[in-house]
Amino acid sequence: MKYALKSAAAMAAFSFILAGCASAPEPSPRLLAAEASLRVAKSDADTMESGRAPLEKAEIALRDARESYMGRETDNYEHSIRMGEGYMQLAEARGGQLEANRKIASLNTERADIVSEARRLEVARAEAATATAQAATANAQAATATARAATVGAEARANQSATVAAAALADTAAARADQAAAEARTDALRAELAGYEQQKTALGVTLILRDLQFTSGSAVLGAGAQGRLAPLAAFLAKQPDAKIQIAGHTDSQGGDAANMDLSARRAQSVAAYLGSTGVDMSRINAIGMGETAPTSTNDTAAGRAINRRVEVTILD
Repeated sequence: MKYALKSAAAMAAFSFILAGCASAPEPSPRLLAAEASLRVAKSDADTMESGRAPLEKAEIALRDARESYMGRETDNYEHSIRMGEGYMQLAEARGGQLEANRKIASLNTERADIVSEARRLEVARAEAATATAQAATANAQAATATARAATVGAEARANQSATVAAAALADTAAARADQAAAEARTDALRAELAGYEQQKTALGVTLILRDLQFTSGSAVLGAGAQGRLAPLAAFLAKQPDAKIQIAGHTDSQGGDAANMDLSARRAQSVAAYLGSTGVDMSRINAIGMGETAPTSTNDTAAGRAINRRVEVTILD
């Protein structure tokens, strides 16, 4: 879905350039990405079910943002696009919460079944132990009934085998419960950070921040960066054991070495801000990727804007 979103934003930017005229402003990557996000959100059943009202408001706000942008009304454009992004974040959060609630309800039902099965197995163990004790008593009382004692002993061995099998089943059930709990934690994490573009990777859940503004060639965070990073800082404050990796990325303009250094310094700027909020820096690994991992073409301004990003991965 995230790849489709990036492709949609890139195609929208290309179409906008072809349709524009010499006096029209260059495409806004932020506006194109917001409009693509709105289309994806409207196609998601859960988001439409629980966030229809904010989605409708987001659509109106983004329409106003486009008109203001084309009219070069900077203040109106900035206000409208922020409103649109905010309403979309609210709708997506509601959709994510609805999906998470469904999964939690399903997990609770499964957990109840597991507990019930474990209790049944405990009863089976108790019954097996009782049968073993009865067999021992019968052997002591009926020393002359050798055949009968042998039969009772065979029954006791069968009960012991059943107990071993029940224990193995209980271990399997516990493993399934642990796996379900881990999946629930991942879903809860993604719901709590629903305001960010996300992608599941081999390292964990990756948050893709395309709107952290840096001056060209600079690693100093822009004015709006603190507000954009505030939800992540709040999450890390509530999860003191969580560790993260911050990766900076650039477009292909400039030399390889310069881009690698710039991306590393930008990642370190994000790490420094999180550290200023109280996050232990030992939990943060900041790296630079330079231009080595583009997610769009570097042949257009819109594509290069998409490639200039910071990715924060909540490590598993």
